[in-house]
Parts: sequence; C-alpha cells; structure tokens
Amino acid sequence: MFAWLRSFLGLTPAAPQDIDLSQAPDEHVPEERLPETRPEHREAWIGVDLDGTLAESGRWLSMSHIGPPVPLMMRRVKAWVEKGLRVKIMTARAGNEEGLAATQQWLIDNGLPGLEITDKKDFDMLELWDDRAIQVVHNTGMCFLGTSYFARPQAPILANEAADRTFILVGSESPKTEADKK
Repeated sequence: MFAWLRSFLGLTPAAPQDIDLSQAPDEHVPEERLPETRPEHREAWIGVDLDGTLAESGRWLSMSHIGPPVPLMMRRVKAWVEKGLRVKIMTARAGNEEGLAATQQWLIDNGLPGLEITDKKDFDMLELWDDRAIQVVHNTGMCFLGTSYFARPQAPILANEAADRTFILVGSESPKTEADKK
C-alpha cells in the first residue's frame, strides 16, 4: 500500500486503522482566494497541463509532437468552456515558438480553438490540473500523498516525514474484517 514510503524511511508498516487523520488541518477557503477579495477587472481561470493530462504523453519525440487527447480531460475542459469558465493550457511548450505553434494547432485540431496557452501561473489561477503536481495544504507545507504510484513525489522527502505527520495519506482503505466479507 504505502510500502515505498515506509521502506524509504525504514519504518515498520502501520495498519491503516492506525492512521489518524484528525491531526490534519481543517480545510477552509483561504480569505485571499474569495471572489470579493480579488482586485477589480481580474478574471479567474483554471489551468490544465497539456502533456500527460490533456494529451497522452510517452517517449519524447519532438517539440512539435503532441500525443492524442485524453478523453476524460477533453470532456471536462469542453464542459468548463461551455459553462463560460476561463481555461488556460499550462505547458512548458509555451516558452518555445515551435512548441507554442504546435500546441495552438493541437487545440484547433481537437476542438478547443482559442484557449489561452501559458507557461506561467498568476494570481487569477484558481487551480491547476496536472499529472506531476503534489498538492500541498495551504499555509502548512503538509502534502497529500496517495497509495498510487502516480501520487508519489519524485523529489526526496524528509527522513522524519512519517513520524512528524507532515503528509495526509489519501486513498487507503481499512482492512476488511470477516464480518465485512459476509
């Protein structure tokens, strides 16, 4: 389940029922993100990563090669646009003329013409949908880690992460008891 973290830290496996999420900070909407606190004439937007999120990615071929669309994300983005939400495509390709042109053409070819393309965050970005992101709880440094291979950070973690409860484990299930199995 979360064996990679336990083995990295040299810990003995803890049973899922021993995980106490009551230590997690309360979720709240940070006041600086409330609509009434935004400067006038600003428009919030949702960032969507290109490679690995909106488009399939595999072995790198070239700046101009972008994989086929990811159907679920395409449906989401199209639904957001239909509802009038502002969506920007976040990609490192935007910092390169060839990559920017390829991204624009890919969006046209896949029914998303006119979306803004950027490689920068700004204060109007509400959230980012990205295959590489590790989510951090606002103002705490605590991260959400999942049991999936894809929820594992690639960067080294602190040796005392588990002992200090500097992460929130998501996606774990309690073991089934014999009564549950019947």
